[in-house]
Amino acid sequence: MIAKTRRFRQSTTIMFDIELYLETRKTEVETELFKSLPAIGSCPAILGEAMVHAVKSGGKRLRPILCLAAAEAAAGRHSGAMFPACAVELLHSYTLVHDDLPCMDNDLLRRGLPTVHAKYGEAIAVLAGDALLTLAFETLARTPVAGSTTMSQLVVELCRASGAAGVIGGQVADIEFAGNPTPEAVRYVFEHKTGALFRVAARLGAMAANASPESLHLLTVYAEHLGFAFQIIDDILDANQAKSDGQPELSCLTIMSLADARAWAADHTRRATEALQNLPGDTAALRALVEMLLTRIA
Repeated sequence: MIAKTRRFRQSTTIMFDIELYLETRKTEVETELFKSLPAIGSCPAILGEAMVHAVKSGGKRLRPILCLAAAEAAAGRHSGAMFPACAVELLHSYTLVHDDLPCMDNDLLRRGLPTVHAKYGEAIAVLAGDALLTLAFETLARTPVAGSTTMSQLVVELCRASGAAGVIGGQVADIEFAGNPTPEAVRYVFEHKTGALFRVAARLGAMAANASPESLHLLTVYAEHLGFAFQIIDDILDANQAKSDGQPELSCLTIMSLADARAWAADHTRRATEALQNLPGDTAALRALVEMLLTRIA
């Protein structure tokens, strides 16, 4: 059996330690992420507390880690993509706060903790989500741009991911078709509500590394397939967890069998892996990440 190593770089003889990579990068991300949150007394106390609660409630930080790994795959330094990575996680936190609201999914728990509206009230939750979205752009603006990449390009990427053409549009479709999903609706929601954040994470990381157009395209394709695989696998894992309030949830398992869903996830995993070929940097983390997701339903 090939032994694991504490080194990250891929080798033909040494297995890449994806668990260590995720753990290390998560620590690095959270160190910077928590610095971006409001200091005590800098805003109304309850607002600051709600924002901190939303961001510090846990999570694997996969999206910001994807951002850092994409920078590495584009032959850049992961540290140069830290501000975009934190911006993506702040955006993600905002979407979760709003998704949990009574008018959306009406969830009272997230990762075993009270959701923001359950702990601070619905009005504060709405405003905390708004503040996190705003903070995401403020954090992105701190990115040290170089080469042909401009700040306006980075901002446009995050705007597209967060707006009507991204997660907001995906959430609307999720609400509209949750009770009667079609194959087209499921794909739309997967591509926008879930996939948009994976896509922007990879693209911002690549752009922060001043990636070539070819590398940016390949990393975009990778992230799109990764996003689909992630959501399909999430639906499979959630299949036996019924919501306590009985509200319908959009899932690929409402339009296909479990076997077909597994095959669909495997196909997107394969396509994501194929997209990593011909990138100039280290792709070990990206390859191991998408393969690790598939093992969750093996």
